[in-house]
Amino acid sequence: MKVLIYTHEYPPFQGGIATSSEKIATIFASKYSTYVCCPKYGLKDDCETKGNLKMHRINFLGGRNFKKIPIMQYIKGLDFLKKKIKDIGPDVIFYLGEEAEIVGGLLNNKEIKQIVRIAGSGIKSILESKNLINLVKKYLMLRLYRNSKNIIAVSKNTKRLMNNNSFFEDKQKIRLIYNGFDEEFTRKPKKLSLKKELGYHESDFVLLTVSRVLPRKGQDYVIQAISELGIKKIKYICVGGGKYLERFKSMSKKLNIESNVLFVGPKDKNEIHKYYDICDVFILCNRTWNSKIEGLPNVAIEAMARKKPVIGSRNSGTEELIVENNTGFKVNGDEVDDIKKKILLAYENKAELKNIGLNAYNMIQKEFSYKNMAEKYMEILNEN
Repeated sequence: MKVLIYTHEYPPFQGGIATSSEKIATIFASKYSTYVCCPKYGLKDDCETKGNLKMHRINFLGGRNFKKIPIMQYIKGLDFLKKKIKDIGPDVIFYLGEEAEIVGGLLNNKEIKQIVRIAGSGIKSILESKNLINLVKKYLMLRLYRNSKNIIAVSKNTKRLMNNNSFFEDKQKIRLIYNGFDEEFTRKPKKLSLKKELGYHESDFVLLTVSRVLPRKGQDYVIQAISELGIKKIKYICVGGGKYLERFKSMSKKLNIESNVLFVGPKDKNEIHKYYDICDVFILCNRTWNSKIEGLPNVAIEAMARKKPVIGSRNSGTEELIVENNTGFKVNGDEVDDIKKKILLAYENKAELKNIGLNAYNMIQKEFSYKNMAEKYMEILNEN
């Protein structure tokens, strides 16, 4: 069998779709010839081969900033995809991400088996949008869904949105497959010296967010909550980049908590575990922003894989990871007062956090393992 994965987000780009794309590609390549069509991101080589996995890089107009020229990325992507289908002759095409879905709708293939993975943000930002600009996108995405064999939801929340939405005509196509954590990631040795290297005292209480810096991810509301708490021992580390990075830095400065908030920028996956290990709590207060919602973030699963409790938002995929006071704490992501209360609750119960982190680890071992993820994706791939 030949599998072609088409996506506009893949490493070295950092983000949930890119991480999931790589995991799914690795799963398929464990048994089948797998071809990934993805952006070049300024890399030297157009093609790269690793065993059964072959990456074909698209040199989009605009380089790393190709998404700022949306129409051209769809035209170029469609042309590239057509050529690869002709060259490779895939048995299955797998789409990840809204941009990929739009290209899939333009392709309008009805002969090859197609599978789409949906995190959920496109449901609110495009399908339910009344913006005229989104009408064409909506039409193309719905055309792909009709032509697809299966539609994969990454969380119960996403599946619920799909089941409650008339745009998804055939509910039998919808399958739930959680992201799985990498077992190798859990075995990486701890290096707690990073806390001292960053200038923190052993008694400091460290909150951590690993994500792109955006209002949707909630770093700004966490900063606001820390400011209102006024507890010097509470420190907040933000790992990740994004166009709101400087704005949120300025925000912490204006609130006079610059010494409490540290932005370290994006970090390589080979060192990211060090940041999870020095935090007391992982926090991701995501909220609906710019009509986009959160699916089920890989970073929250990674934190739990490193035995850390999670403060995460209700009404999102993150909620499915949290058993209140057992694996973490649920919060209303759009309410600073609630975020403040949950941070304070964790801070005042620091002695219990180790056990909560262990509970979190035990839970994802059962329900969010890479093995379960791999088995379910391979099962769908092998269906007639």
